[in-house]
Amino acid sequence: MDRFNGVFPPEPTHRLDQNQMRKVSALQAALHGVFARIFRLSAEKDYLLHIQWQNKRRSISHPVSPLLVRTLAGISFVLLLGIGCAGWVGGVWALKELRYRVAAGRHQIHLAELRDIQSDLHAVESSLDRAYRQEQRMRALYGINYLGNSPGAYGVGGRAYLDANDSALSQGLQESLFHTQLKGRQLRGRIDLTLRNFLQIKEFVDYRHNLWDHTPSVIPASGNWTSGFGYRVHPVYGRNAMHNGLDISGNRFTPVYATASGVVSTAEPENGYGNLVAINHGNGYQTKYGHLSRILVNRGELVKRFELIGYMGSTGTATGVHVHYEVVRDGTPIDPEKFILPSGLVVD
Repeated sequence: MDRFNGVFPPEPTHRLDQNQMRKVSALQAALHGVFARIFRLSAEKDYLLHIQWQNKRRSISHPVSPLLVRTLAGISFVLLLGIGCAGWVGGVWALKELRYRVAAGRHQIHLAELRDIQSDLHAVESSLDRAYRQEQRMRALYGINYLGNSPGAYGVGGRAYLDANDSALSQGLQESLFHTQLKGRQLRGRIDLTLRNFLQIKEFVDYRHNLWDHTPSVIPASGNWTSGFGYRVHPVYGRNAMHNGLDISGNRFTPVYATASGVVSTAEPENGYGNLVAINHGNGYQTKYGHLSRILVNRGELVKRFELIGYMGSTGTATGVHVHYEVVRDGTPIDPEKFILPSGLVVD
């Protein structure tokens, strides 16, 4: 009735059990074969334990079952396997210990090198502090505005991620190295800033020195000041007239020197001045040296302060041996006495 109702009875399970048993038996046979090959044992053989004493004729023989032999062989195999595993674990531990000791040695070397670097950075920072103080004195001396930042305000950014080798370093060394790197970057920035500031000071000093070098500031010749700047009675024409310079009298052929560096614009006789040397100094300054007995420079020649340009004389409109010295700024004569500084104040 079940078959007519479409219901089939369950399949018998003894076939499945037999298949499983055959598989288990095949596995056991395979393992037994491997085991027998390893230990050269055979389940079909009987074994005999024989003990023979060397000095005695007595001996003992006792049969040993294959099961016992296989059991002892299995135990020996397990023991050898355990010894091998223990040796492997011990070797791995020894290798790790060796690597650790090598890393620890390198760590100490890195720490020593890091301390040396930190000491060098500290010395560089001290030198930069001294340079900064010297810079401030120079700026105060020459009146130069400070355009840069103060050393304390100079900062650098950090890093947002770890370096590839950071994982191999200890946390303390890693942090020390990180801060040392930041310190090095900060000092490099301060060095660049200091170099730029000193370059600015050098350019300003060079400019000021060049300006000073081309500004009349010394007396052109030794002698007596006989007639100053301003109105006077002309010694030749006898009328009141403006005297645009300073007369310095002396002996004939008294040396006359340039009072500042410049380019000779005139080196020839000129009405009233006699033998005249005129020098353009730049920045609107010009000096004139009249009544010379002899001119020693040529037009277009570059002369320096204190360079000999001629000798005193009485050429032109003159009543005695002297040099007529003028200082002209932007075409207007200026009292030369204002441009003759005491010798101790002259900077060259």
